[in-house]
Amino acid sequence: MSTSRAVFALAVLLGCTALGAPPVEKKPIKLGISPAHGAEQAEKAKAQIEPYLTAALGSAVTVVVLPGYEQLSDALATGAVDLAWITPLAFVRASQKNGYVQALSKAMRTGDGGLTYRSVFAVKADSPIKTLADLKGKKVVWVNKLSASGYLFPRELLRKENHDPDKFFASESFAGDHPAACKLLRDGKADVVATFAAGTTTEGAALKADGCADVPPVTDYRVIAWTGNLPNEVIAASSDFPSPRVNDVLGAFGRMGKSDAGKKLLAETFRCNGWGVAVEGDFAPVIELLNAKDVKAKVAPAGEPPARDPKKSK
Repeated sequence: MSTSRAVFALAVLLGCTALGAPPVEKKPIKLGISPAHGAEQAEKAKAQIEPYLTAALGSAVTVVVLPGYEQLSDALATGAVDLAWITPLAFVRASQKNGYVQALSKAMRTGDGGLTYRSVFAVKADSPIKTLADLKGKKVVWVNKLSASGYLFPRELLRKENHDPDKFFASESFAGDHPAACKLLRDGKADVVATFAAGTTTEGAALKADGCADVPPVTDYRVIAWTGNLPNEVIAASSDFPSPRVNDVLGAFGRMGKSDAGKKLLAETFRCNGWGVAVEGDFAPVIELLNAKDVKAKVAPAGEPPARDPKKSK
């Protein structure tokens, strides 16, 4: 589905009202996040998200910072958190464990409302390295083994170029998060970093190593290879999340760009321009990467409550 159709679907959802429906009890909500941009940034995100969403949703929202992508995926799958700000790969992992988790909103970035990003290999701006082939025999720093942009997709890029990622580099290390990985590159402890570039761009256009934004300036890094477009992170709901509250969540995130407080949250915490509606097919690249063809990553249908696990009720 195109960006315009996704945004239109969100507008339809925001315009719907449940006339005559009984009031929904607004219980406290747990929102899970991971420290993808480092532990310090995660704590800042928690401090900003909690008061904003508590006011927007009319019920207490507590942000739970999980140690990493795997723990966040497990928490969503088991219902330990009600909602999750989660990468597509971690969401698909959760879908493999619990087919009733559902994606609601997806991040939009860049001026054209881009709904995708790219995984990139980046070097220092003054590095003599120019191409993917030049990386052979160099030192690479990855984020972690469950990072889509910082490990899995760049390794797949190497495979598609007929390189064995297990034998291609002289050495490899894992930093844990994007800023730490970029710092190792800057400090000369690696020749190349795997990170991400936000938004959609045309082939051949200059990309920025946006994953290094917390180790500024970004101009100190130069992107030398990149993947195709990949889906941005999403807000997902556990199978236990009350169906009538889904539209509340969609509305809260969809209206985030309409107030100064919301714009501040978008810029400083979510680092995006707004939120669109997750649609069928968004997760196809991740499902293909994981060879999880039997998995159908669910999204909340426009204007309808999400499917519920018949074994559970709330």
